[in-house]
Amino acid sequence: MKNYRFNVIYLFILLFFSLNTKADSKKENEEFKISILSIGEGQSLADAFGHTGIRIIDKKTNNDVVFNFGIYDYNAPNFYSNFVKGRPVYKLGVQNYISFINNYIKQDRYIIEHEINLDKKTTQKIINLLVKNLEDPNYVYDYLRDNCSTRVADLFIKQTEQLQNTEIDILTENSYRELIHSKINENSWGALGIDLCLGAIMDRKISIKETLFLPEKLMQYLDSLIEKDSKSITKNIIFSPQSSLLYNENLPNPLLINSLLSVLLIFITFLNFKKSIWKKWIDILIYFSSGTLGLLVIYLWFFSNHFASAQNFNFLWAFPFNLIMVYALLRKNPPIWAVNFIKLNIILLILLFIHWATGVQKYNITLLPIFIALLVRYSYLIIHINKTKNEYLHKKRG
Repeated sequence: MKNYRFNVIYLFILLFFSLNTKADSKKENEEFKISILSIGEGQSLADAFGHTGIRIIDKKTNNDVVFNFGIYDYNAPNFYSNFVKGRPVYKLGVQNYISFINNYIKQDRYIIEHEINLDKKTTQKIINLLVKNLEDPNYVYDYLRDNCSTRVADLFIKQTEQLQNTEIDILTENSYRELIHSKINENSWGALGIDLCLGAIMDRKISIKETLFLPEKLMQYLDSLIEKDSKSITKNIIFSPQSSLLYNENLPNPLLINSLLSVLLIFITFLNFKKSIWKKWIDILIYFSSGTLGLLVIYLWFFSNHFASAQNFNFLWAFPFNLIMVYALLRKNPPIWAVNFIKLNIILLILLFIHWATGVQKYNITLLPIFIALLVRYSYLIIHINKTKNEYLHKKRG
């Protein structure tokens, strides 16, 4: 799903006029070839899930173009703020076929074509709808329900008999999160960010149709239709690399980093307990970081348009009200309610583990060491604060 700079307006004009030529309609429609292009995964996060396009060949005018629903512009006004709000704007564009595939061949990503053998009426309808979409090409992108792959799937499922299947609404054994992890290793910063921002909705079982948000799943769905009726769809391998590409990060993995941080925190906590000292700045940092992350979780859940960020129980550990504890810890003597608040943190963490075990929501595995370290640290805080208060009261009475 790249940000292409293209100039093929003349191709669109030629295509448009070819559709409106007053020639014999039967002859005209027989000259069109319509196919779905499936592009393999790339190494960047933006390319990790592959891509889908619609190829149309007009033999009469020698036009060979790709209708691409994956056009976006990082430099567009408010692009990043709209993305955070859940309203990123993508658009449909038309590209020269050779330029389109050469870009992916250079990236060493596979290109599979499924030609849909349509009757003349359906062919005309598909092309007319695509051309009509160019009149207002912008749409609000949704990475699970309205992307380059789902747009293509919805168009052909609604308008053609070839892609219709009575089993398409049957639930699979897959969830959105499982399919995402099949493309992005769970032990990666990309997967960690996704798992932090997206909620329990990601863990419900989804239908065959819902799996088509992944271009690969749409490709496999087309393959399954060929097995049932080889005449309706024709498969063509345009480019096949020697090895498949996967999303790759040139960074230490988060499980390693989180484990080291957790061991360090537990070790410091042990020293604090043994020497009866309190490194208060550590807890201020913990509560400030987790509280700030909690604000992001709550914002995405309640105030953004990201449907998949709803019911995100990461707030059980990234608790937004933890920011209140920063104020409490900055005081020389923490208020009485601080201990009860820390007890609430422990209860929320226990509830998180119950959610995880029962399948309510799956949390990123790289966070497990963090959760354990937090339990240890919170338990120490309760013991130390209570001990300090008891000593203070004893001295006061004495």
